[in-house]
Amino acid sequence: MVDWELVERRRSKGWDWDRISEDPKVGFHADDTAGDPGRALRALYYQRKSKTKRRSSSSGGGGAEGEAERGWPLERVAAIIAPLLVVWFVIAFFIPSPVGTYLPAIPDLVVLMLLGVGLLAFAMLRSANRWTPAIRNGVVAGIVLGLVFAGSFGVAALVSGCPTLTSQTTGEPGSFSKANNALWADNGVPVFFFYGSAACPYCSASSWAMVVALQAFGTLSGTYYDRSNPADVDPNTAEVVLSGATLQSKWVSLHVAESTNDNQIQPASTTGCIESSYVSSYDSGGSIPFVVIGGQYLHIGAMVNPASLQGLNASTIQSQINAQSGAAWNAISPTAYLLEAFLVKVNGGQPTSLATNPSVAPLLAQIR
Repeated sequence: MVDWELVERRRSKGWDWDRISEDPKVGFHADDTAGDPGRALRALYYQRKSKTKRRSSSSGGGGAEGEAERGWPLERVAAIIAPLLVVWFVIAFFIPSPVGTYLPAIPDLVVLMLLGVGLLAFAMLRSANRWTPAIRNGVVAGIVLGLVFAGSFGVAALVSGCPTLTSQTTGEPGSFSKANNALWADNGVPVFFFYGSAACPYCSASSWAMVVALQAFGTLSGTYYDRSNPADVDPNTAEVVLSGATLQSKWVSLHVAESTNDNQIQPASTTGCIESSYVSSYDSGGSIPFVVIGGQYLHIGAMVNPASLQGLNASTIQSQINAQSGAAWNAISPTAYLLEAFLVKVNGGQPTSLATNPSVAPLLAQIR
């Protein structure tokens, strides 16, 4: 059977008909009565092309038959899909917001990209013609479409008020990281954003440090005591639920997205595009607790070890915090002071009373 796509490639390289007919890969075998093989192959080629043209004309150039004649094999479709997803993933990875706000690079786009690349590899392996003009054109179309899709998602997110965030971060004290983003503020006041769940023991233990730090900047209200999931690790870790909390402060604006089901960890509901952008950009895996300070300093995971609070109820922990002594205070205070240092940093070194606090100042000096 003649490989007509290979014939086309040979002709595009300037091969004459005799040479093409002699190529065993082409698969042409002339009848003994056909005479010159090159001339016979040429006649068959134009005869086939004429039939194809008449068939396309009779179908009006459309419909399934017309589409089949134009050729949409699996490798051609995959040649469009794979580069489309690769381009989209790369842009969303380096510009997680606004491009990756609604469909984050990790894990969503990376999974789709790997599926697309796998489909292309499968299609190319089963095809004898692995780099035809149709496939090359498909790759180009995929790259263009990838730019279009990424750009469209980015524009839609910007229109919705999503911030432009970077994927690049550097290390900071206490397992924090820094992203060179614009300051996230409400009316000029830096935002403290907590994303978590009441059922999570790591959130529960960390909540005490967050409360101590926030109270250093103003009056915190609307909180209540609870405990983490009794069926999870470090069960029944005492906590302060921040879901409905408000903070009266000239230095900090409190944003909280916390699931209040204390028997099962559930994804918290964010409010607005900005909160969603930070979660999708830096915590797409859903690890909690997740804390953002001023949009620039980030922490994912436990800040206080829940094992250090085991066997202590909320009242006992609060009493030790008030007295600033005891095992609970010793476990909570280092993180509380670190959070205060980061909040002072995003406030430009204010308030001075905290910036010069002997427990905060050395930590503040380490923050870039």
